[in-house]
Amino acid sequence: MSNSNSNSNSDKKPVVTDLSSKNPDEIFVQLGNKRVPWSSINKPHAVVHPEDHQPKVDANAFPDVEPEVKQKENLKEFDQAVLQPGVNKPQVDVNSFPDIEPEAKEREEKLAAQRAKKNE
Repeated sequence: MSNSNSNSNSDKKPVVTDLSSKNPDEIFVQLGNKRVPWSSINKPHAVVHPEDHQPKVDANAFPDVEPEVKQKENLKEFDQAVLQPGVNKPQVDVNSFPDIEPEAKEREEKLAAQRAKKNE
């Protein structure tokens, strides 16, 4: 009637076995009248806040970064922008792009020929 995984309301204490060698899918827990795998109930979950939830901590209440460190960061950022303006820009190699599609090239040549005829 009782097994080691059930939690009965009798005076017997549940038998605790070493579960470290078991997979969480192999461990079953008695919830009400159902036996469910431990892995199905032992999962992290997202907390759903009600619509009127107000955070208790004000972000503005946190102290600012130390002034000396902030000044150093600003100077470093300024120096990088002034002394090395192209460092953070992506370097694009124009020659790495493929040629224009052959059909488009032919159309451009035809249009150029038509314009040349009109200008004569």
